[in-house]
Amino acid sequence: MLDIPVFIDRSSYESQPLGRTEWIKLYGAMLDKEEEAANFFANQASVVENLKDFQNTEKTVAFFYINTSGAAVVRNPEDYISNMIELGGARNAFRDLQDDSGKTSVPITMEQFYDTAEDADYLIYNASIDSTVKTLDDLLAKDSMFADYKAVKEGNVWTTEKSMYQATDKIAQFTNDINLLVTGGDPDQMVFLRKLS
Repeated sequence: MLDIPVFIDRSSYESQPLGRTEWIKLYGAMLDKEEEAANFFANQASVVENLKDFQNTEKTVAFFYINTSGAAVVRNPEDYISNMIELGGARNAFRDLQDDSGKTSVPITMEQFYDTAEDADYLIYNASIDSTVKTLDDLLAKDSMFADYKAVKEGNVWTTEKSMYQATDKIAQFTNDINLLVTGGDPDQMVFLRKLS
């Protein structure tokens, strides 16, 4: 109505992390910065490429948050976060989740979450959506049953940085974070993950 051109960014619907990052090439074309965008993409692609021959550890990661209704929200097994977990050398605990909604986030009951994530090697709380979990006590306040989870008992509960979704310029680094996580690497080298205590 106002004759203002509008562009809709659908990068968050990509199934592969580099698919999301590759949108930089579109912005490069829009801003006459194609060479810079191509170089930037190649740099990010090398982060993932460096892990291509890494044998999966088979350790499981449950990536989630608890919504205001008290449901656990996990990632669709086909989306880019789930794929980054796999590329980083772990298994998405919810890789067998059946969801045909096409949405990137899937709410499930806490009972469903418990059935799958209780024995997960690592829990990663998605603070990009819900930043209220800053300590293990905060997580236990969401649901006291978390005390029974293997990852909680073993001290393997992590949270993302709040800006993770906005940091599309370095989202491929999350793959490296997962690799550091499951191989006992230096947490100071992580970009998006922080251990809860």
